[in-house]
Amino acid sequence: MSSQRNQGGIVRIKELAMHVKHKVNLLGVVLEFSIPRKSQGTDYVCVLKIVDDSQQSPELLVNIFTSSIDQLPRVLSPRDLILLKNVMIKKHQAELSAVFYKDSSSFALFDGNSGSNLLPYQSSPQRFEITEAEERRINVLRQWCVGFEFSSGSNDYLLSLKDISEHRYFDLVCKVFHVSYDDSKGLWMLFVWDGTDVPPLSIPGKLEDEEHNPLPLHIESSPLDLETLRNFFPVGTVLRVSTDRSYENFGRYFTATGKWVRIRNMSCQVSSGMWHGLLQSSSKIRLFSDNDNVVWDYMRRFRERISGGHGHMPIWTDPSSQFLTEVDWVNVASVTLMKIATQLQGNVRCCCIVRVVSIHPFQAEHYSSPNGSSEYTMKLTLEDPTARIHALLCGKEWVKFFGGSPPPDVLTKKIKMLLGMPEHEDGNDDMVRNPPWIKCFLHLKESDGGRNRVYYIRWTKLVTD
Repeated sequence: MSSQRNQGGIVRIKELAMHVKHKVNLLGVVLEFSIPRKSQGTDYVCVLKIVDDSQQSPELLVNIFTSSIDQLPRVLSPRDLILLKNVMIKKHQAELSAVFYKDSSSFALFDGNSGSNLLPYQSSPQRFEITEAEERRINVLRQWCVGFEFSSGSNDYLLSLKDISEHRYFDLVCKVFHVSYDDSKGLWMLFVWDGTDVPPLSIPGKLEDEEHNPLPLHIESSPLDLETLRNFFPVGTVLRVSTDRSYENFGRYFTATGKWVRIRNMSCQVSSGMWHGLLQSSSKIRLFSDNDNVVWDYMRRFRERISGGHGHMPIWTDPSSQFLTEVDWVNVASVTLMKIATQLQGNVRCCCIVRVVSIHPFQAEHYSSPNGSSEYTMKLTLEDPTARIHALLCGKEWVKFFGGSPPPDVLTKKIKMLLGMPEHEDGNDDMVRNPPWIKCFLHLKESDGGRNRVYYIRWTKLVTD
């Protein structure tokens, strides 16, 4: 066992094949980890992937079992080091792995930055002593990390948000803006972003349901506060990702809020015409620093997007797109609904590119009042890749939008075009709507010190010819 003697009792990863079915000490850089959770038995478990200067591929899988969730390692930053003592080396087919046993193994986590102290920021509850030889090895590995570009993982399953689909498992490189607990659903939820827009979806259901069971404006049961939302980028979708129920203590042990990560083995489903991400019990997290090449690449592409011809437009449209509407001012740059909802204040007007996913009331007969069109008020649910909001179309602006006061059959046709409904369907039928993109001006009016915000559609006309 010369390698152990040369490394102060630490075996390098590339030499583990000689130690199958034996217990060894390891020191490695943690590249990936699972969130601590309850195992199928009575223990708690997490899975790490580590490398060292002797081997970066394949990465070594480490299964850690403890009797308490608080005893599992919590990796705080990219390139942090873990010292594992008395772990069993196993081989399944051609793949090596290490197993940490709660009764006989121990660990210590260290800051991976060169020049940091040699005190672990977390260690096993058992007494953990570090030898001088182990300290030297820690410093060597820290120094090696400085100039080494670690892998961001295989591209085989990697997707961006613009490419997602239902019932497909994939990996996502993203920034985690926020994590919170949804009391109504009993689940933790992550809010993640990669600078792209999720694909637009068809909208199921009956329009007549809108009065008593309206489309939700967000996946979470209660809206986030404005201060939190202002930390999100206003361009690009912030996807809501719910955890598996096995992650009962997710918020306590998730250390990547505000950081770039790769989420491995997640999926998406559609709920009320909105994308909803799902973490699996087998999902894992790979941490990145802001200086990693993969992060630089994502941010470069995002900067190119907003500085190019698209600006704040959804990526599913472009400046040459033909819309169903015309606006009074044609050379005004569009902004996103998230921008309007979180960053603009006062009585302002903005140009937006949106889809009308619902209208209430939708029946044309409702807009035939003998008192005239000045009393008409239509509530539209608008969406773009960043948000959903309610907006009102009232009085003279209603008349301008629909080109006068059209008879019921003409108005019905226009409403169906706006909603993307088949012409032969009516709002009482179960159907799938595919709303087109429209350009419109929104007028934001605030009251009560900004606590009440109402959006009005103005200076916009529907063009059906």
